[in-house]
Amino acid sequence: MKRRKSQFVVVLLCIAALLLTACNSSTKGSEDSGNSGEKKSSDEKLNIFYTNAILTAPYCAVQQKAMQKYADENNINLQSVDGKEDAQTQLDQIKNAVTQGVDGIIYFPGDQASTIPVVRYLDESGVPFIVLNSKVDESVEELVPSYVGSDYEAMGEIAGEIAADILGEEGGNIAIINGLLGTEVQLSTYEGFQKIISQNPKIKILAEQAADWDTAKAMTVMEDYLTTFGDEIDLVFAMDSGMTKGAASAMQDAGVYGDIPVVTSDQGQFVLDAIAAGDIKGTAKQDPQEEGELALQTLVRLIHGEEVEKWVKLPTEIIDKENVDQFVGY
Repeated sequence: MKRRKSQFVVVLLCIAALLLTACNSSTKGSEDSGNSGEKKSSDEKLNIFYTNAILTAPYCAVQQKAMQKYADENNINLQSVDGKEDAQTQLDQIKNAVTQGVDGIIYFPGDQASTIPVVRYLDESGVPFIVLNSKVDESVEELVPSYVGSDYEAMGEIAGEIAADILGEEGGNIAIINGLLGTEVQLSTYEGFQKIISQNPKIKILAEQAADWDTAKAMTVMEDYLTTFGDEIDLVFAMDSGMTKGAASAMQDAGVYGDIPVVTSDQGQFVLDAIAAGDIKGTAKQDPQEEGELALQTLVRLIHGEEVEKWVKLPTEIIDKENVDQFVGY
C-alpha cells in the first residue's frame, strides 16, 4: 500500500513539473514578443508627431521646412502642428496623437511655467519624446529624456559682449525688443545679455517691450521707441532676426537705420546681409535647420532604444563682419 502511494505521489510531482515548465515557456514567449514590439527596426517607417508653440515664427517656419525635408529623405512620416502659443492646445494635440498611435513626439513648448502638465502627460504616455528649442520648467526637467537646443544664456552673453564693445567705457542707453515673455529662450537670452552689460554701470536699459518673435510687432515697438525716446537710444538689442528686421524697417522709415547700432541673436539671412553691409554690428550663431535635423536624429535614436544625451547642444559663436561670409542664413 505504501509503495502504491509513493508511486502516485511521484506521478503527481511529474505532472506538476510538466505544467510549470509549459507555463514558464508560454510566459517567456509572451514577454519576448512584447519586448520585441517596443522597438522598431531601423528600416521601418516611423510616425513622428511634432507640436510647436510658435510654428509660424520666421525661425520656426524655416526649421519645420528643414525637418520635413529630412523626414522625407529618411523614411519618416512627420506630422507638424501649430500649438498657437497655448499649452492646453498643445496638450490636447499630444493626447490626440498618442490615442491615434505614434512612434515618437517632438515638443517645442511656449512659456516654461505651462510645460508642467504637458511633460507629465508625455512621461506617463510611454511614447518616446524629446523637447526642442526651449527648456521646460525645472520641476519636470528630469522627466525629459533629451533636450535639443541652444545655450541661450551663452548666446545672450555674445550679444552682450558685442553691445558692450560698441558702447565702450562711456556706456549708453539700450532699447530691448524681447521675444515671447516667459519662454526659456527669452529668459536665458536676457539673463546672458544682462550679465555682460551690467559689468559697466554706465550702460542703462532705457526701455524693453516684447514683440513675441513677430516681425510686424517688432516694427511697432521700434516705432514707439523712436517716437518716445528719439536720440536717447544709443543701441538696440532685438532677440532674433525676424524682430530685427521689423526694427530695421521702423528705423529705415525714420531715416536712422545704420545710425543706431543694432545687435541681435541668431542668423537669419537678413541679419547676415546687414552685418556684411555694416548696418548691424553682430549676432550669435543659431541655425534652425541644424537644430531641427538634430531633433529628428535624436528622437529616432531614442525610439530605437539607443542612449541619447540629456542636452544636445546646438553650437554657437559670434558672427560679425570679420566672419559673416562663413555662414548661411535662413
